[in-house]
Amino acid sequence: MISDATFNADGSLGFNDNGHAGLWGDVIMVNGVPWPTMKVKPRIYRFRVLVASITRSYRPTLSTGDPFYIVGTDGGMTPKVEAVQSWRQGTAERYEILIDFRKYKVGQMIEMRNLSNKNNVNYANTNKIMRFQVVADSGSMAGSISAIPTTLDDGGSPNPELGGLDVMKLTPDMAVAKRILRVKRQNGEWTINDETWEDVEASGFSRCFANTQPYSVEQWTITNESGGWFHPLHIHLIDGKIIDRNTNGGKPFPWEGGPKDVFYAGENESVTVLMQFNTGAHNGGRYMVHCHNLVHEDHDMMVQFSVGDSQNNDPVSSDYPVVDTTPMNSYPPVYRPGLAAGT
Repeated sequence: MISDATFNADGSLGFNDNGHAGLWGDVIMVNGVPWPTMKVKPRIYRFRVLVASITRSYRPTLSTGDPFYIVGTDGGMTPKVEAVQSWRQGTAERYEILIDFRKYKVGQMIEMRNLSNKNNVNYANTNKIMRFQVVADSGSMAGSISAIPTTLDDGGSPNPELGGLDVMKLTPDMAVAKRILRVKRQNGEWTINDETWEDVEASGFSRCFANTQPYSVEQWTITNESGGWFHPLHIHLIDGKIIDRNTNGGKPFPWEGGPKDVFYAGENESVTVLMQFNTGAHNGGRYMVHCHNLVHEDHDMMVQFSVGDSQNNDPVSSDYPVVDTTPMNSYPPVYRPGLAAGT
C-alpha cells in the first residue's frame, strides 16, 4: 500500500488541501512505513500494489531498468502478461505485478523509484518509494514460480451462474447504450456532467446519471475537461474493460489489460470502457460514480446511476447529453477533446 503524508513537528499528520485541489505529502510510505527496505531472495516475487494516497499518483520504476510484469488489475488477472518499465497508478487503483530478483547478487540494493505524473506536487524525496535488499536463498521453494508466465487463465467471470459475462470478453457490438461522463472544474467545485453530489441531494437522491438494466452491456466514455488535473474515477458495482484511450493511439495502456473499476482520466484524456451491470443476487439499486482524489470527492465530485429502477426513465444531465449519439457499434469511439458528442 503506497501513500504519502505530511507530518507536523510533533509527528502528527498535517493536512492542507490547497484550496480543494488536493493534498501532496513529502513523505512516501509503504504499508505505513516511510521509504522501507524489504529483504528478498533471488526469486520471482508477486506484489499486489494499492495506491492509498489522498491525491498523489505514481509511476513506479526500478533503478536497474528491469521490467515489471503486470499480471492483474483492479478486478482480476490479465489474460496476457505485459512487461513494462513503469506504469501509471492513481488513488484506489490496484495492480498486481511480478518482479524477478533472480539475476541480482546477494547484497545488491534495488530501488523502486517514482517517476511521477503531470500535475503532482513533488518534493526532494518523493521520487523514492522503497528498496529491496537481496539476501541469500534458503528454505523451501514451495509456492515459488520458476518462470514469468506469458498468459493467464482469464480476466474474471463475475457470477457466471447468474448470467454474468467474462469482463475481458466484452465487445463493442454487445453494447445497448453509449454514454459520456464529462469531468470539469466549475465555480470552485468538481463536476461530472455539470452536476455535483449536492445536486443529487437536492433532488431527494432521485437524480441519476443513467438508468441501466440488469445484465445489460454499455459503453461509457469518461472525458477530462478540467484542465490541468487528473482524476481516478471509480464506478461502483462494475468491472470494466478499457477499449480506447485518445492519448495512446486509441488503445488501452499496456498495463490496463485486465478488468478495472477505477479509471485514470489524465489531463485532456478520454477513456472508453465496456461494462456489464451484473447485479448478482440483487434486483438492482443506485450506485455512485466519484473521483478517488478524496479532496475532489469531498468538493463534490460524485453522481449516481441506477440499475433496474422502474421509477427513473433514463434522465439526462442539463447541458450535455449523457447519451452518445454516434452509431452504436462504431469503434474506436469517435469522441476526442474539443469535439462535441456525435461529431
